[in-house]
Amino acid sequence: MEKEWGVLFMPKISVIVPIYNSEKYLKQCLDSILAQTLKDIEIIGIDDGSVDGSPLILDSYAAADHRIVAIHRENEGLVSARKRGVQEAKGDYIGFVDSDDWIEPDMYETLYGKARQFDACMVTSGYFLEGNYTTEHYDMVDGGFYDSSAIQELRENTIYKLEAKETGLRGSLCCKLFSAKLLRYVQMEVPDRITIAEDKLCLLHYVLCCNSAYVLKKAYYHWCIHPESMSHRRSESYLLHVNEVYRYLITLYGHANFTKKMRLQAEIYIMELLLLGINTRLGFENRYMLWMNPYWMDAVPDGSRLVLYGAGEAGEKYYRQIVASGRFACVCCVDMEGESTREGRLKPLTLQELPAGSYDYILITVKNPGKAEAIKKRLVKMGIRKEQILWFEQREVYWSYIEAEGLLKQDETGKADGQRLG
Repeated sequence: MEKEWGVLFMPKISVIVPIYNSEKYLKQCLDSILAQTLKDIEIIGIDDGSVDGSPLILDSYAAADHRIVAIHRENEGLVSARKRGVQEAKGDYIGFVDSDDWIEPDMYETLYGKARQFDACMVTSGYFLEGNYTTEHYDMVDGGFYDSSAIQELRENTIYKLEAKETGLRGSLCCKLFSAKLLRYVQMEVPDRITIAEDKLCLLHYVLCCNSAYVLKKAYYHWCIHPESMSHRRSESYLLHVNEVYRYLITLYGHANFTKKMRLQAEIYIMELLLLGINTRLGFENRYMLWMNPYWMDAVPDGSRLVLYGAGEAGEKYYRQIVASGRFACVCCVDMEGESTREGRLKPLTLQELPAGSYDYILITVKNPGKAEAIKKRLVKMGIRKEQILWFEQREVYWSYIEAEGLLKQDETGKADGQRLG
C-alpha cells in the first residue's frame, strides 16, 4: 500500500541534493529538509560517485521516508548531477540544497507561498554564510515582485547592481525556487564541462528566459564554508575553467533579452573570476597579492601604534603591509575569543588583555561591511572611543578602473546601454 501511495504522490516542490563525499554533513542537511513545514516535497539525492559513507546514509534515509529518492551513479560532476535531478523531478517547482549545507524549517513553505501568490517563475531569497563567523547576504536589487513590465530591470541587474558595485542577484541556486518546466530547459543548456560559476550561469540564463520573479529580503539557507570544499581547492588549470565560463557567456549575448548593459556586467564578472584566480585559486605561493589595496595607509598618521582586530587572512595581509611599509608599529592582534582560526603569525590576545594606553588605533581587518559595523559597535560598548576605531572599505581593484573609464556613469544615463545586442 505504501508503494502504491508513493506512486501517486505528486509533490509541490522537488528538492535536489547533489552528494559527493559529504558524510560529515549529510545527515544535518537531510534532516533540515525533512523538517520543512511544507510537507508536500520530494527529496532527490544524487550520489555522484561518493567513496565515503554518503551512499549508505542516503539509502538509510530513503528507506525511512518515501519522499526521498536515492540515485547512485558514477562521478560526473555537479552540473551533470543537477541535470539528472531536474529530469527526475515531479514537483511544479524545483529547489537545490548542497549536501554540506542546511535550511530553515519554513524556507520552502515561504518561497512556495510567494511563487503561488504572485504566479512567479522564480523566488529568490538571502542566505547565511557560516564560516569563522556568520554573515547574512541578500540580493542587492529591490525586494518585491517583478512582472512582465519590470523583469527587464531585474535582468539588467542580475550579475551586478553597478551603481552599488555589488552582486545584483546572489548567484547560488540554493536560496531560490524555480518553475520546474523552465528550469529543465535552462539547466540542460549548461555544459557539463563547466566546473566554476555554474550557478551564476544557470541563473543568468534562467532570468533571461523567465517573465516574472519575486525577490524576498529574508535569509533561510545556511551556506557552510568547509576547508575541504571544492571552492577552496587550488587548480593549475583554473584559467581553463574561466575560459569555459566565458565561452558560455558569449552564447548568451545573442539572446533577445541580453543588452549592452548586461555585456558590461558579464565582462566585469570575468575580471572578477580572473582576480580570484590570482589571489587564491591558481596555487600561487604568494596569495592575495591583489586583494587588499594599501591606499588605507595614507589615511593613518605615520608612527601610529596599531592594534589589528582579527587574525584571519585579512589580518595577515594588513600585518604584512604594515611591516613592509615601516610607517607604523603593530602592537598586537586582538579578537573576542583570543584565538586564531587558522595557523598564522598572528596570535591574538583578548581585548581584556590589551594594556591601556598601548595603542593609538584599533584597525578592524575584515572586508565585510556588516561584520565590521557589528565589531565597531561592540568595541564602542566596551569603552573604546569611536575616533580610535579604523575600518577601510576594500572593493576589488577592477571597480576603480571601471569607474575611471566612466563606464558606470554611461551605463546609468545612456539609453543606448539598454539596447539589445545583435
